[in-house]
Amino acid sequence: MQVNQRETGNRSAIASGVGWQAGEGSEAANRRSRIGTAAGGDALLLAENPKGAELIVLACVMSAFGVSPREIAGRSRGLAHVALARQVAMYMHHVVLRQTLTAVARRFARDRTTVAHACRVVEDRRDDPAFEECLDAIERAIQGAIGPLRRSPRGQG
Repeated sequence: MQVNQRETGNRSAIASGVGWQAGEGSEAANRRSRIGTAAGGDALLLAENPKGAELIVLACVMSAFGVSPREIAGRSRGLAHVALARQVAMYMHHVVLRQTLTAVARRFARDRTTVAHACRVVEDRRDDPAFEECLDAIERAIQGAIGPLRRSPRGQG
């Protein structure tokens, strides 16, 4: 199996645990650098997802599933609970932060189809009341943490 060079370059940003902005190709960093000339769509995305929103999602998912940043960033599927935590993190980026599948794929150094599969897996598991309750709690935690950032001038760039 051949590893895409672009994927290995982005992986260090996730694995470092420092933040998503460290890796080359970081969409959040690109959005911030273009904000002066941004079209309405980019400005709206930045307003909806203030600085740190991706880190908040990641922290909430890691806390709920008891996994580390290194496990989330891992290239192999790993243990089942780690793979599920990664899928939930991808799902939350797509659904809660309203990021495109391509943007989420870049963030996790995966393919867009992998993110689409993760979203399908999470949606299918929502039929389980315990899993649904867990996802609802994670979503509430994310919304509660991001809410003040959206209202704060500091969170806007």
